[in-house]
Amino acid sequence: MTGFRAGEGDRLAERHPDFGRLIRDEATDTVICHICERPFRSLGAHVRVHDMTAEEYRREFGLLRTRALSARSFSRERSRARRDDYRASEEAQAHLATGRAMARSGELTRRRWNGSGGDAGTDELRRVRQESLGAGRRTQTEAADRRLAAALRAGGFTDLGQALRTVYVDRQNSVEETARVLAVGKNRLRRLLAEHGIGIRTAGQNSDTGRHARVELNNRAAAERVGARDIQVWLRERTAEGATLRELSAATGRSIPWVAARIGPR
Repeated sequence: MTGFRAGEGDRLAERHPDFGRLIRDEATDTVICHICERPFRSLGAHVRVHDMTAEEYRREFGLLRTRALSARSFSRERSRARRDDYRASEEAQAHLATGRAMARSGELTRRRWNGSGGDAGTDELRRVRQESLGAGRRTQTEAADRRLAAALRAGGFTDLGQALRTVYVDRQNSVEETARVLAVGKNRLRRLLAEHGIGIRTAGQNSDTGRHARVELNNRAAAERVGARDIQVWLRERTAEGATLRELSAATGRSIPWVAARIGPR
């Protein structure tokens, strides 16, 4: 297809199945022209036969403004050549110093994702963002599922429903402690309880087990804050060394009465 006419690109882009994607033939390491479907190492010069510039081609087919219209090997060769030229030229290094500083600070990335680089409306950028977000969510979900499965194995549970009923219902643990035991977030735990038909206890409904769980949770948090294995042992050792209740309160992030109660009679 040659003699690309004005306006034809818009109509072609609307119906082209690969709109917003650079078409690659990995077997031959080439890129395929959207218009004539012929393979090339680089489309930059080729698209002129369709009466288009590279910039116009990217715009017509929804590609990123910065997208290299070339095969991977060709892009690598050009990148190596530019890198060699840059290293050999002090003038080029000085000229690009501002850009390097922006790259190190993350400013270039922020501008790119904020759309200030001119690609904000392209289909390829929207697709790349959606794929990136989707991949990130899948990765997070898979990691969370692995943590939950490991917690079930460690607790000797045969399935999730059994674990929820045992830890939350039978043992009367709090939401916080149950979430810790099962290695899930509190919001996800609430969803899991609802999915398994287990009602969440109303706020203020305490049990001896629940109160004990909260005490242990607070003890563990204070111990982690000061890097101790047992917060009561740590507090007593610091007291014997001459630390005051106020100093220990500041170190653990807890109240003076809380610290005093764990130290015990002196």
